[in-house]
Amino acid sequence: MTDIPWDKLGIPAPLRDACAPDAPLPLRTAAARGALPATTDALLGALTVLLGDPEESVRDAATATLRGLPNPAEGLSQRTHAKVLEALAQLRTEPALDERILLIRNTNDRTAAMIARRAGAAMCGMIADNHERLLMTPDVVVALHQNPACPDVALERAVSFLRMNDCLPPLPATRAGGGVAEGVSPSAPGSRTAVTAVTPPAPAPPAPSGDDFDLDAEIEAALAGLPSPMLARQQARTVLFDLDSLGRPGTLEGFAFDFREDMDFGSDLTEESAEETPPEKKLTLEQKIREMTVGQKIKLAYLGNKDSRALLIRDRSKQVPLAVLKSGRVTENEALSFAANRSLSTDVIRELSNNREWMRNRAFQVALANNPKCPPGISLGLVPHMSPKELAALARNKNVSTTVSALAAKLLRTKGK
Repeated sequence: MTDIPWDKLGIPAPLRDACAPDAPLPLRTAAARGALPATTDALLGALTVLLGDPEESVRDAATATLRGLPNPAEGLSQRTHAKVLEALAQLRTEPALDERILLIRNTNDRTAAMIARRAGAAMCGMIADNHERLLMTPDVVVALHQNPACPDVALERAVSFLRMNDCLPPLPATRAGGGVAEGVSPSAPGSRTAVTAVTPPAPAPPAPSGDDFDLDAEIEAALAGLPSPMLARQQARTVLFDLDSLGRPGTLEGFAFDFREDMDFGSDLTEESAEETPPEKKLTLEQKIREMTVGQKIKLAYLGNKDSRALLIRDRSKQVPLAVLKSGRVTENEALSFAANRSLSTDVIRELSNNREWMRNRAFQVALANNPKCPPGISLGLVPHMSPKELAALARNKNVSTTVSALAAKLLRTKGK
């Protein structure tokens, strides 16, 4: 097992000592049986660690405890580690728990696909309408495609949304049961090259598309005696359709005890620093983010550091800035700078105003009222609470709505009497 991120797993120091691989066997066994005092969230983290214990009896005890734990959803939050969620989804197949896990943004791609594969009709519809999840994990539509319980209309909605955002993965030609799903034709415009479902005998590789085929790369590989890059990509894609590789429900088959496997981004994008970032480094970060897909940007919005958030908040896609604000990582100073940023969209400004804690800050209110992108309906509610000095500045602001500046001037005259 790789290095254990105790803090991110929510495991307090006393419980860490009982879960560490070098802890005495009786202590690890007690922890695996849930016999040590711990909150539900800490216990879930500890049991996930103990699922990879070197001693089989400890692994079995942790598995049994995790399977029988009452109301595990009580210990889940938006900050629950992805491996905890994956272990729960692997060992327990409860629709209510699956729905809770799927709504948590930390849920990794493998877990999302696992749940989509076994979801009932109602949950399939929920997944199809969860645009943020579809953008973060486009391949979840492959699992929906192979799920016999998924209604065609729900699948069509998911496919249409991903195609519209130019991130539809290749889909098998037929659905489970032999039918062809409406709206997911392999030759549908805007989709990437489709492949046939993986059933023997293996189908011939699809013809290269403009996105897949790089003539120079093929020539270089041939001269060097290396495999075709295009063929390698197609073979990698077929793994998506081998859904048995996700693991059998109720077992840990396919579960990897690597707590770093979900780290999609480097420390320069995720680790906070007390020092000011040099301009040249900011340019590098901006280039990295510019090359990401919308789904990757949304993931980074929930995991990124201050520098990442400062870049993502200005993204042209509506979902990305909103994910930054929903991440729970934005500080009050960052929120204040966002409120004064005239390049942000009206939707982002409106979402900022929905945060009650930030709205208690007078400086934040003033920044919003002076931002031309702030909807007048919000600004007008802030003006009456301003001081004469703040009203005077707002009355002179030529960029805000004339209704807002006129109200500020009127209140200034009233307060000046």
